[in-house]
Amino acid sequence: MAVSFIAEDYSRPIQPLFSHGAQVGIVHSVFKKATNITFNETLLALLSDELPRMPNSVRLRSVVTDELLPKMQPGMEVYVGNDALIIPSCDFSLFLSNAPVWEPRPDVSAYKWNNETVAKHTRLLTQFLAKKQLQDGLAPLVEVLFHKQSLQETPLLHMAMPKLRLLAQASWRQNIAGIEEATRGLAGLGPGLTPSGDDVLCGFAAIMKLLSPQLSSDSQSRKHIASIIATVAKPRTTNVSAVLLEHASRGEVAEQFGSLLLTLRLPAEECKTVLKAADRAQAFGASSGGDTLLGMLLGLRALEGEID
Repeated sequence: MAVSFIAEDYSRPIQPLFSHGAQVGIVHSVFKKATNITFNETLLALLSDELPRMPNSVRLRSVVTDELLPKMQPGMEVYVGNDALIIPSCDFSLFLSNAPVWEPRPDVSAYKWNNETVAKHTRLLTQFLAKKQLQDGLAPLVEVLFHKQSLQETPLLHMAMPKLRLLAQASWRQNIAGIEEATRGLAGLGPGLTPSGDDVLCGFAAIMKLLSPQLSSDSQSRKHIASIIATVAKPRTTNVSAVLLEHASRGEVAEQFGSLLLTLRLPAEECKTVLKAADRAQAFGASSGGDTLLGMLLGLRALEGEID
């Protein structure tokens, strides 16, 4: 007997996928609280409502995902369209109906931004990330990039370090060839569905798209850099990363990173609020949180001016 459910909420960018005629997708990957489904070059994430929203997500009640996800396997066919998602092998149907729509692009234009205050928050967050003493991913490079500390390099860190410096320097100078070179070196760098290099690029691209018009110290917008990064990285990385980079190039980010970004507008004395948001962001995934935060901080630093 088929079972039907209504989504708890969904991200605005995935709505067109449901509004068109039915098309066939394939289950890409399954986890305890989430599954990814591919439709041509689009990727939809079905999440438990215990998880933060993603720019490409539909969230279900946790009791539903706890029942559904153990039945799902990579390669299963999924049909989506006409306001519904159907998984025949699981006798499962999902409808958007009147579910709330979530906007993954923070409304940065609704607030006033102060360069000096944001710079103070940036320094606070680099110290926060350094104190975490993370061992995985690229987050350990915060010590080298921002605090001039030496670090025992792994092969991953050794490959990434010069590309991160180049990304920041070329973005400040608006050197397109340098941005492309740095992106080619970082895209797909590291293991996993979203390699560390891609997570850094996502954080960096989102800052360029959303905040460069407000915070560039030379008053020049660098929004175009975000789309350059997404375009160059796409053929060099995983499907999941490519989709998330495309969202980041439009300023569409996961819920916890958007919340953190908006705390940067707060007065300097609101440091506890900023750190609380940073803690939630950093805790995301095995290393994705720290890596994305590193990318955001590198982007913010690049908007301040020339980097050594």
